[in-house]
Amino acid sequence: MQEISDRPSNAIRDIFGRGKVLIGMIHCPAFPAAPRYRGAAMDAIYDACMRDAEACVEGGLHGLIIENHGDVPFSKPEDIGPETTGFMSVVTDRIARAAGIPLGVNVLANAPIPAFAIAMAGGAKFIRVNQWANAYVANEGFMEGRAAEAMRYRSLLRAEHIKVFADSHVKHGSHAIVADRSIQELTRDLAFFDADGVIATG
Repeated sequence: MQEISDRPSNAIRDIFGRGKVLIGMIHCPAFPAAPRYRGAAMDAIYDACMRDAEACVEGGLHGLIIENHGDVPFSKPEDIGPETTGFMSVVTDRIARAAGIPLGVNVLANAPIPAFAIAMAGGAKFIRVNQWANAYVANEGFMEGRAAEAMRYRSLLRAEHIKVFADSHVKHGSHAIVADRSIQELTRDLAFFDADGVIATG
């Protein structure tokens, strides 16, 4: 693995106690207030997430990411309501208590501040952010990296123990506006803005 940062720590090893890990994704059903929510009881939603988590653990995965995948179409960060943070915090806490493996949180679309709040409330060890630095055009429109405000919010929470895993050249949109820069350069920007790990997507 090529080093892109001079920091001595390794977030994967710090969180999981090993150098290579398999991380599964818990795609939560639609939560109340999402367009595809059809009135399911909250216990039914939580139970569906728990069943997926149990299957992942039984399959030998080392970690899980909790994601509000059912909330399609995804809102931009400034339009995500507090209900999403509340529901995801409950899911994360329940899975953390039952699964016994490290958890991460990804709030779609590109919302690291709610993700930090959920991780802090629910006991997750890291967050995933699709666009941490720079910008791109996604299904939701123009998406800017939110590293500066997110890291200040992490400091406000005293949540420096919660790591940031950031996508490089995320697969969900067009990068034409940064096409004059290489993927290597964009990846180094993640390290420069203090991401703790880099995710490569197809």
